[in-house]
Amino acid sequence: MEKKIQFGTGGFRGVIGDDFNKENIQLIAQALADIIIENDQQTRPIIVGYDNRFMSDFAAKWFVEVLNGNGIRTYLYTHVVPTPAVMSTTKDMQNYYGVMMTASHNPYYFNGIKVFTKDGYDADVHFTTLLEKKVAEVKEVKTLNERLARKKDLLEDYDNLGSYLSHIKSFIDPSVTKNNLQVLYNNMNGVGVIGLKPLSERLHIHRFTIINEEHDAFFGFTLPNPTKEALIGEFSETVFNQNYDLGMATDSDGDRLGIIDERGQYVSANEILAAIYHYLITVRGYKGDIVKNCATSVLVDLVAESLGYKCHEVDVGFKNITAGMKEYDALLGGESSGGLTMRGYIYGKDATFSGALFLEMVIKLNKPVSRIIRDLKKSVYYDYHFSEDYIVLDVDAQKVLDYMRNNLPELSLKYEDVKIFGRNIKFLFEERQWLLLRLSGTEPAFRVFSEFEDEEQGKVLVKELKDYIEQVQNKIAEC
Repeated sequence: MEKKIQFGTGGFRGVIGDDFNKENIQLIAQALADIIIENDQQTRPIIVGYDNRFMSDFAAKWFVEVLNGNGIRTYLYTHVVPTPAVMSTTKDMQNYYGVMMTASHNPYYFNGIKVFTKDGYDADVHFTTLLEKKVAEVKEVKTLNERLARKKDLLEDYDNLGSYLSHIKSFIDPSVTKNNLQVLYNNMNGVGVIGLKPLSERLHIHRFTIINEEHDAFFGFTLPNPTKEALIGEFSETVFNQNYDLGMATDSDGDRLGIIDERGQYVSANEILAAIYHYLITVRGYKGDIVKNCATSVLVDLVAESLGYKCHEVDVGFKNITAGMKEYDALLGGESSGGLTMRGYIYGKDATFSGALFLEMVIKLNKPVSRIIRDLKKSVYYDYHFSEDYIVLDVDAQKVLDYMRNNLPELSLKYEDVKIFGRNIKFLFEERQWLLLRLSGTEPAFRVFSEFEDEEQGKVLVKELKDYIEQVQNKIAEC
């Protein structure tokens, strides 16, 4: 039987009942078990977590059955948890590996598996390539049922919510006390509420209203991702009409953050990252550079430079951000899709953590969110227009990217340089303007990012690039 299992920047993901099924889940588990045994890593248990997605709890148990069947000890969460909680445990317990059942922000009919390596890092390409190779080599899947596994002390229940939240609390300014902040929090039927609800109490938020707290495996038939498209509308109108100071939302597995200001306007992930960094340096007294991925705004660069520090740019994938943070001993690292982490915290994005920092910032600065962002941009003379677009392909996306690497398009505005970041092509123009073509790691599509002083010019260049992609895929289809 052909085994087609591939890991992208966010782990393995597939449609439930199709690629995401018991057979593939247990194949991956057996492949991981084989790696553990070959490297004599059985001395440490494997922590396995799961979120609210359909079949996540079953998938976790199926995964554990295989690890136990190979004589490997496992800790299985007794309840749903955010992905960062599993990363935190993997780091704190000094385990070799951790596993999370989630498809992150994908539609409800997807599920997936994230694997974390020592210290709680997202598994890198080298490891996921090895895991894919081992999957193809599996000849027998060994399993052990729950009753026997517990009898042999191979399976234990686990819950680290207390230590996970204590770690986050240690980063919160202890001077934050009773305040008048009013927050509308959209849990998006995910697991972010598990951390943000108790942390709102630690921050003494005057009014913290939660919506979509209940478990819904369909996520209300909406995309459980706190993007502008998801938050502008009924949610943003409620924030404005009911006089909340801000709206906050997290994705289904609790690692992406979205913000709406008091006027009902969307605050981008770029602005969140830049604002928190500026606050940590100027108010909290921290020091250090910042790391961003190549799809993140130049606003971050300008803020870093204004503070006497540097912004380092890396390939898409949070594993690249954390690697950059380690290399440069950076204070903060983040990306335009809504995730960030900080020196001394876990090596992955966490919306509970970033949400707590954002709330603290608003309380300490004692200014409306819109003014915080406006003042920040004004201080660094930022006046660009950032946009994101999307194009679905009808042919092999990798072939399109390979062709374009060797046959760059001619655009109406001449670019000064081109940088290749893995599966990304970035066109650099004068005045730090740029255009980025990014191959999706989970679907046959490209994302097109742009940042220009002239909004209309940006739209023209995005259209030209999209038209060129259409021409390339038509050429490939004819071959």
